[in-house]
Amino acid sequence: MKDNLTAIHNQALRILETVGIKLHHAELIQRIRQQGVSVNNHTAFFTPGFIMDAIHRAPASFTLRGRNPCHDIVIGGDHVNCAPGYGCATICAPDGKRRNAVMADYVRLAKLVHQCPHFNINGGILAQPSDVPAEQSHLLMLYAAMLSSDKCLMGVLGNRSQMQALMDLAAIAFGGRAAFTAKPHLLTLINTISPLQIDKNALDAMIIAAQHNQPVIISPSPAAGTTGPIDMAANISLATAEALAGIAIVQTIRPGTPVIFGLQCLGADLRTGNISIGSPAYTLQSTYTAALARMYRLPSRCGGTLTDSPYLSPQSGYESMLNMLTTFQNGVNVVVHSAGTLDSFAAVSYEKFIMDIQIIDMVKYFLKDLEVNPDTLNLELIGRVGPGGQFLTTMDTLKKCRTHSWNPRIGVSGNTGGGGSPSDKYLESIADRQQAMLDSYASPPMDPALLADLDDCMLRQGVDRGRLSAICSQAWGNSTPCNT
Repeated sequence: MKDNLTAIHNQALRILETVGIKLHHAELIQRIRQQGVSVNNHTAFFTPGFIMDAIHRAPASFTLRGRNPCHDIVIGGDHVNCAPGYGCATICAPDGKRRNAVMADYVRLAKLVHQCPHFNINGGILAQPSDVPAEQSHLLMLYAAMLSSDKCLMGVLGNRSQMQALMDLAAIAFGGRAAFTAKPHLLTLINTISPLQIDKNALDAMIIAAQHNQPVIISPSPAAGTTGPIDMAANISLATAEALAGIAIVQTIRPGTPVIFGLQCLGADLRTGNISIGSPAYTLQSTYTAALARMYRLPSRCGGTLTDSPYLSPQSGYESMLNMLTTFQNGVNVVVHSAGTLDSFAAVSYEKFIMDIQIIDMVKYFLKDLEVNPDTLNLELIGRVGPGGQFLTTMDTLKKCRTHSWNPRIGVSGNTGGGGSPSDKYLESIADRQQAMLDSYASPPMDPALLADLDDCMLRQGVDRGRLSAICSQAWGNSTPCNT
């Protein structure tokens, strides 16, 4: 693989030097011109030296801080951090029927994320709510995530004023502007437009995030054969060029700003023109993404429990398992779309969310490997039971049965006793597990003074007080007084 990585890297540098990348941002173009970058009609041409100097200024790892310090995480090295799905506007029922997501769905998903120990990051666009004003949804989603969870946070991409409003809101939660800017607290996912363009919103987001020293994921998503070349090596090279340009821009604004190398190199179904995220083509390109990030000594983002299936099905299971197993095996540092995503990013499913949690359970169990020592080899026990004996009723088995064997949280096995279809019983086990998680949810504590400050910030942004009260009630119920 080493020779392949070198070839892809060199191709990416040639693309940036000879083909260039179009930047839809006059102010930024002026800035990088002053740094010696050649620009012709909004197309910037970066030299290999400029790109490599920028990469070396970015940290190899950093600590993302949660509102509760016990949830702080290291992004980089061998650390794998799971984040929920991002960007879906519809909720998919088990029968495949769709409906528009609403804010109550967002809060419910945030609660499930908070309850699951596999998830280190909450927030982002868990589901795009259709029942709130589009121009305020970025603030309302971050506000809802803050009330529902005290884990690390992902923000929402917006225009310049929206990004600044998000930073202002997050700064309140983390002790004020100086404390907020001193450490990474809010992660922003930024997509380029393949092939070889970055729009104004994305560039504004890079500028605002870098000015506040907040980490960004630079995440090109070319689809092989449509928005990228059909040859996967060329597709990865194109994505790498876009990501390196974004990283260089961020380091130009503020050297040392944390950045994540986050290629989402997609496949494509050329029978329909649709993207494909469940195919082995996506999985193979993810493997190269993780390897390139290690070569650049940058944190990585790719992978997840991704599928092209439009509903919960055997297809959604085997595609998601292949993607997530590969993700963990390659030590991807930030895994967006770790649970719930269906239909090539088109929908989120509560049932698949619970199924994907079990996939993560299984992958972690498998990759843990065996502990081999005299105690676990346990020759004394084998000798005591002897030929023809049994181990079921030994004290050793009784003591370890809840911790040493695989105990699935969902699924159907053994004699089901007849009555009802296996799929119905499987869905019933999923529903029971989801309800148990929601029943055990306890809202994280929040100082009433902090809540009041957050509310004041939201009101100054023109958010209706009634919407704040509704989110507070959805997140906390009657368990905590709400200051709105």
